[in-house]
Amino acid sequence: MANSLKYLILSTSPRIGGNSDTAARYVETLLKAKGDGVFLNTSRKKINPCLGCNLCSRDGRCVQKDDMAEIYELLPQINYLVIASPIYAMGLCAQAKAIVDRLQPYWAQKYLLKQSEMQQKRRKGLYLLTAGTNFNTVFTGAEITLKYLNNILEVEEFRIVGFKNLEEKGEIKKDPNNFNRILEAINQMGVS
Repeated sequence: MANSLKYLILSTSPRIGGNSDTAARYVETLLKAKGDGVFLNTSRKKINPCLGCNLCSRDGRCVQKDDMAEIYELLPQINYLVIASPIYAMGLCAQAKAIVDRLQPYWAQKYLLKQSEMQQKRRKGLYLLTAGTNFNTVFTGAEITLKYLNNILEVEEFRIVGFKNLEEKGEIKKDPNNFNRILEAINQMGVS
């Protein structure tokens, strides 16, 4: 079905044109032909960390007034989520982790208030992770966090595509197989 896809791409790297940002831009070119969506570079947004105030437990809404409001508005509408993050200290970068932490209102809606707007639509997810090292467990911390995110946002099917040894900006472009892996992940999920 043409234009049935509604997607949100969150490029969280503070390094514009870096490896994860480049991967996210590539996905954007692939998805534009399949539907309507939004690309956000979240490092240029004002997204505060979670305050741990638990006020979202009352009504499923965050009390903070910042650019996270744009993401809150988009998430219930989409059926495909893409997050691209570099790995910092064996986990998601701070910009990506702040977004995940700020999803606490959806946790409250689902588990405390039993009225989750996120449960109205099932989603697919693609997570692109880039690391400057080649450690065997370099993606483990991020994978655990992303599995939590899947639970909260009702992401039923997802792929994590990790790229190791990409320290220098733009290094992901040196091997065309990197982009083939992204395309393959999208195709495996039958994104249309």
